[in-house]
Amino acid sequence: MTASSTPPSVQASSQTMSLNLIVTCADGLEAPLQTELTSFGIASEIKSTGRLTVTGTLPDLYTICLWSRVASRVLMLIKRKNINTEYDVAEQLYGLAKSINWTEQFSLEQTFAIRLSVDKRVAVSQQFAMLRIKDAIADTFNEAYDSRPNVDSRNPDFSIFATVNDKQAELYLDLSGTSLHRRGYRVAMTEAPLKENLAAALLYSAGWHQKNSDGTPYYNALIDPMCGSGTFIIEALLMHCDYAVGIDKAANQFGFYEWQHHDETLWQQMIDDAQTRFREALDIANEQPDTLPLILGFDADNGAIIATEKNLIAAGLQDLLPLLDLETRALNQLSSVLRPMVKDGRLSNPLVITNPPYGECLGDEEMIKPLYHALGLILQDSFAGSGIDPMLGILAAHVEQVDILPIKEPKTLRCHNGAITVYFRYGNLIAGQLGNLVSRFEKREIESEEAQDFINRLQKNLVKLKKLAKKDAVSNIRAYDADLPDFKVAIDLYGDYAHVQEYAPPKTIPPETAKKRFNLALMGIREVFDINREQVFIKTRARQSGNEQYSKQGQTDKRGKFYVAREDGAYFYVNFTDYLDTGLFIDHRNMRMRIKANSRGKAVLNLFAYTCTASVHAALAGAKKVTSVDLSQNYLDWGKQNFVLNGLDVSRNKYQFVAADIFEWIKDNTEQYDIIFIDPPTFSNSKKFQGTFDVQRDHAALINRAMNRLTSDGVLYFSNNFTRFELDEQLTQRYDVTNITHQTIGFDFNIKKPIHQSFEIRHRQET
Repeated sequence: MTASSTPPSVQASSQTMSLNLIVTCADGLEAPLQTELTSFGIASEIKSTGRLTVTGTLPDLYTICLWSRVASRVLMLIKRKNINTEYDVAEQLYGLAKSINWTEQFSLEQTFAIRLSVDKRVAVSQQFAMLRIKDAIADTFNEAYDSRPNVDSRNPDFSIFATVNDKQAELYLDLSGTSLHRRGYRVAMTEAPLKENLAAALLYSAGWHQKNSDGTPYYNALIDPMCGSGTFIIEALLMHCDYAVGIDKAANQFGFYEWQHHDETLWQQMIDDAQTRFREALDIANEQPDTLPLILGFDADNGAIIATEKNLIAAGLQDLLPLLDLETRALNQLSSVLRPMVKDGRLSNPLVITNPPYGECLGDEEMIKPLYHALGLILQDSFAGSGIDPMLGILAAHVEQVDILPIKEPKTLRCHNGAITVYFRYGNLIAGQLGNLVSRFEKREIESEEAQDFINRLQKNLVKLKKLAKKDAVSNIRAYDADLPDFKVAIDLYGDYAHVQEYAPPKTIPPETAKKRFNLALMGIREVFDINREQVFIKTRARQSGNEQYSKQGQTDKRGKFYVAREDGAYFYVNFTDYLDTGLFIDHRNMRMRIKANSRGKAVLNLFAYTCTASVHAALAGAKKVTSVDLSQNYLDWGKQNFVLNGLDVSRNKYQFVAADIFEWIKDNTEQYDIIFIDPPTFSNSKKFQGTFDVQRDHAALINRAMNRLTSDGVLYFSNNFTRFELDEQLTQRYDVTNITHQTIGFDFNIKKPIHQSFEIRHRQET
């Protein structure tokens, strides 16, 4: 700076000088930013969207610029003025700017730039208004020095920020320079990456920064089951290790470097202290690994884990890599990892925080809600019976997606990940699992003169079934099946719900008598299970033709379409109202378990897949490939949702869902499968099907075609519910066939009157 251009009124910077600051942030992050500032010992007030006011000192300014993970910019108020929008706004801005002695802020040799934010209610040309502010600054210098500083819009020494609304105009000096949210560690990215400042803000919201009274971290673990490129993990570690994110920009990017009141000595002291704190924290973590919270980062995509590791190295955290648990794991594998850790006490107070794929990056809007549903169910399963209610923090593109999460006293933060509006739902996990009417049943005295026989029989059944269900860990059973001639109903229990099907009465029974008996049965069911009407679903079951059992019943339940049933560690959506069948055939439970037991490492084909329940079990068991084929795209979509509900990634090629005519598809397909499951309808005359299908007439041709797709040492399971079914003798002559009906009929069905017939079919082996 030349002698002639030195501002006459500049004095030495003082650490006690009072500064009126505006700290800005992305919309929605005001509360987390205030939490962060409070942790720095800096008082603030939320002024408006994205703006907090701070009356602070020079050290406060440096602290925010050096340490804030959430803030975007720090602006110092120079002057404000009331305006009247009925007059020329641009000229009023000129007058405001002209009233400031700019020579006290910067010198002739320094460059400046103007940024202007205009409220939409103010009628003024933004470009012209900016020009008039620039003119006022130039005129101030011209009057003092007969010269003016240059404008540099790209890399100015000073950035001046102006705001105008319908009542007031304000001028600020941007002391932060480039945006504070930028980090230098993102060298590898996955699709739709999480912004670093947003991740930090959400960690503050969830309380990651908190300490116990002894100074130890409040949370003893952080779990991100869908970590992507690791932003949550990195921000959490940087926070724990006392890393000042402003160090990345300390060389030359802050706006206060050319400010007349900048105290370089104080600033350098703060930088040195920050670097020392980080080095010491890293040393402590390496020398005393127990002081570092357990960090678990998982993702189904191996590329995401590689990206996370690269970003950790770029963030200067490479020394901590051996202490972190970063693994390629799909969501369905989460429980198997967490349960042992919960049992041995390593997850006594964890934070589970994640940014699941949503919107276009998941590929199908219908799959998003089951994904969030899956996360909640899997976490409940992981912490069941532990007494631990971990803190959950989950991002979503739509608030209804996170409504399904089991969170008590949930809080929601509306914010933005770049240009995308997102919602952060957080709170403690609600403990518990799905209900179980069978295990909860207790026999008791129930008096009902007209329904006593029915009640007695139902309770007798349940006493026996409860023991068997507990032994096999079964929660979905048939509790009663027209055992008494006067009460012709079938009662299926799905967890906490009763699905009651009324068989059409004979024509000899008057309708009013049948109705009365059915109502008595419903009353008895509610009494025996001690449940309310909302837990009982009713259907009338008559002899069906064609595909009627799979078609909609013309009613929609106001309580919601899907409920969840659990079977041997798998979750399935069941529908009690819209279709005659629920989506989960209870009588094929043992068959599904047989398929599951043999699927690991195998290629599995499920024909007439329906809602893909057998396919899910095969996938969870570790099948290398699962192909589900059905004529109905609607049922395959239901099947996909079942996959996602179990944390299975349907975007992977190993899981295929094919909507096609089974006969045509199996004729044209040339792949080989180790396991094939066929459970066809008894009869079908679907419009999509070429002709009709009759299981007795057509099963031999169907099985022969399927056997062409079976590996030499593979197995085909064939089952059907036609009571008079007889297997074609040609099949027994051509293949090794074993009738396994007695093994696939469950304990809750009458083995003497099997509800289905099932066979195990293999290629004959040459001797």
